[in-house]
Amino acid sequence: MGSKKLTQWGSLLLDAMELPKEIMLNLPKVTIIGNVQCCIENHRGVIEYSGERVRVAINSGELIVSGQDLVIKYLSSEEIAVDGSINAVYYEL
Repeated sequence: MGSKKLTQWGSLLLDAMELPKEIMLNLPKVTIIGNVQCCIENHRGVIEYSGERVRVAINSGELIVSGQDLVIKYLSSEEIAVDGSINAVYYEL
């Protein structure tokens, strides 16, 4: 079975089971509150941390939060909250 068909089948199964896709597919869940906070669930650790940039490992690459006066407000094994003046949040392979 091709990768695309497998993904479509998995998506249909998740819809039928009514389970959140981020849990079943091991994807990050990103919540952004204005330009002052970014919460990332299902991460794999902090790669880089400075006042201007926070790089967070995820299963399929990394998420990067950039801005000014950034601080890690909360960090657990599955969730991280970054506060500050956020300019951008982007994904890299």
